[in-house]
Amino acid sequence: MPRYYDNNTDQAGELRRMVTDNREKKKAEQEKTQLPRLHTISILSGKGGVGKSNIAAGLSFALADYGKRVVLIDADLGMANLDILCGVRNAKYNIAHLIEGSRSLSEILVHFKTSERATNLNGGVSLLPGGVGLKEIADLDDIAMERLFEALSGLEELSDYLIMDAGAGIHNGVLSFAYASEITILVTTPEPTSIRDAYGVIKSLGAAAWQDPEMPASGLMLVVNMASSSREAQEVAERIRLASMQFLGNAPVYLGYVLKDNVIERSVKNCRIFYRSDPESNAGICVRNLAGDLLRLCEGADIKHVELPQERKGVRGFFSRLAKKLFEDDK
Repeated sequence: MPRYYDNNTDQAGELRRMVTDNREKKKAEQEKTQLPRLHTISILSGKGGVGKSNIAAGLSFALADYGKRVVLIDADLGMANLDILCGVRNAKYNIAHLIEGSRSLSEILVHFKTSERATNLNGGVSLLPGGVGLKEIADLDDIAMERLFEALSGLEELSDYLIMDAGAGIHNGVLSFAYASEITILVTTPEPTSIRDAYGVIKSLGAAAWQDPEMPASGLMLVVNMASSSREAQEVAERIRLASMQFLGNAPVYLGYVLKDNVIERSVKNCRIFYRSDPESNAGICVRNLAGDLLRLCEGADIKHVELPQERKGVRGFFSRLAKKLFEDDK
């Protein structure tokens, strides 16, 4: 009898351990699924005319061809025209309607057909048109701001990548996107004025250009657009990196380049995305390579010796950081 009793006790204890282990496993799985998975990427430049919007749109469609769901936001809140570049004429609604609460996120988003090149039909691009000034957002009270954040939080379920076409220059409305994003892509060209202004952006960001001072240029990346060759692009990137390292103590990661290509000018005139018009053009291949490297970085590959901060993933955290930085001088 005692031996039989001990066996039952052992079985009951083992059962309790199994139940406890299953609960802990289920809890861990739930917590894992609740972790933000959306990647936020802001694209900005030191000056206008460097092809920043073309890069933002091209990357969005290239990522979609890799099977990713992308939401492209026109974040140049003072001069929103990304809808025209994408061939969207007379967009019915924009982010202003979301702010005032008259339209839902699903009503505002403009969806594009999946490319025939897509390796996974789950991928796609949706545009969130701009059309509102910073002052209008800054005037929102806490309740209205929370309502806006709640509406935008729906992006977490709709996309894998949130790409923001931010403005140009060093004013707070542009730099705030760099402070808030998981990844910031700074676009420049080989022109001396563009190089100087790109360095100006890095200098204005200061320590915030690197989210962790122990990591080399974590999150801040450089793309050279309109390059005549890969060698020229590399030389431009090195000039900026050397100056940054010498005077700021750190330097952005060189992500890659896009070659100068007539297909871009033709596409812009026709209000079409050059990557969709001719993905096998020199510029199209370059953009696809950039998108591939971004994917590998976001999935943890150490191809650029960069470790992206996990806590900066997710849409709600992004917009909270953005609002805090945008309006810290106004509140």
